[in-house]
Amino acid sequence: MFKNFRVHFVSGLLALAPLFFTILVISYLLRLTDALVVNPLFRILPFHMDASFKIFFTKLAIGVVVVIFVTLIGFGVDKLFAKQFAAGLEMVLKSIPVINKVYGSIREIAQAFFGDKKGVFKRVIFVEYPRKGVYSLGFITQDKRWEVGRVTGKELFTVFVPSPPNPATGYFIFVPKEEIIETLLSVEEGLKLVISGGAAVPPLRV
Repeated sequence: MFKNFRVHFVSGLLALAPLFFTILVISYLLRLTDALVVNPLFRILPFHMDASFKIFFTKLAIGVVVVIFVTLIGFGVDKLFAKQFAAGLEMVLKSIPVINKVYGSIREIAQAFFGDKKGVFKRVIFVEYPRKGVYSLGFITQDKRWEVGRVTGKELFTVFVPSPPNPATGYFIFVPKEEIIETLLSVEEGLKLVISGGAAVPPLRV
């Protein structure tokens, strides 16, 4: 029975500890703000102002300052914790044999659209690939002149043809400009179309 009492007592302490320390910290902040804010405010406020209003105003200012301070501290802690958590999670994902491949592919896609490599996919097109009469969705990655264009004497675009459902894998091909079939699809719509295997078809634009 004494053992259970001790266990429950320790559990109660652990449950009350966060509340106790919270009250302790807030009380300290209130006293500190009172010393740093109340006296300066009393000097600034007009002497003819009612004393009760002065006290109310200064106490309100103390509360506002404490709330703002605690909120800023919480914001900083959340941001720091979020960065550490994200870094730790990335390390764990990279250490798992199968998941690391999938995670790496998704991370490359995210960097392509939102990171330093933003703009890798210029626009969505269709191209007859892998043979005539069969059309594949592709992304224009570059429309500048390449060495292969000089050699062939043609204006070629570099096109990435993704392999559903993983748009990070696929084929990199050179396509003559006249064989490029332009579309009204956005890059995001094209990406969703690839990931869904053609199920997420965007609305027809006329």
